[in-house]
Amino acid sequence: MSRVKARHSRAAAVIVSVLLATSCASPPLSLYTLTPTDVSAATVPLGHPRAVIEIRRVVVPDYLDTQDILVRNGNTLQRSSHGRWASRLSIEVTRYLTGLLAARRPNALITDQPPVATPNDRIFITISNLDVTSAGFATLQANWTIVPHNPARPIRAQRAMFTVNGPVNTDQDVVVLTQAVLTRLANAIDIAYVH
Repeated sequence: MSRVKARHSRAAAVIVSVLLATSCASPPLSLYTLTPTDVSAATVPLGHPRAVIEIRRVVVPDYLDTQDILVRNGNTLQRSSHGRWASRLSIEVTRYLTGLLAARRPNALITDQPPVATPNDRIFITISNLDVTSAGFATLQANWTIVPHNPARPIRAQRAMFTVNGPVNTDQDVVVLTQAVLTRLANAIDIAYVH
């Protein structure tokens, strides 16, 4: 009987020590968001906005539409072991671009939520490539279409590619590079919207 108890207590001690070792060994998980830096400068006007613009959920490649923070090294994608996006990348990108565009047009209601009334315009964005490489380059290829509610106005479609570079030593560096290349996209959409 005492041998059985001794065996059980040794097994329990091994299990407890393994659990303690694994809980101490793993670094804490950090969650990252894409946060526009110039949104605080935007003021929401009182009264009715001159236009309502709906940003539809951005389409990204399936392999990117996760919470994983990925860095490309040649043909392989390396997933961060201790950092994640706070939500799926398509949601983060949609929220980020909506925030940037809203900051540039304070007299319009720019939203990524379906408005109650039919919006003046809808913007559809498809990202075909969004890579941050281990060499420190972020590349984005995208096309976007501005679809007006008024059928007398033309549908405008454009496509562009952007590249920025910077450090990628930490997850925060990857987030900053991702924001930088997405900001270039927002600038291009804003310019296209004016013309």
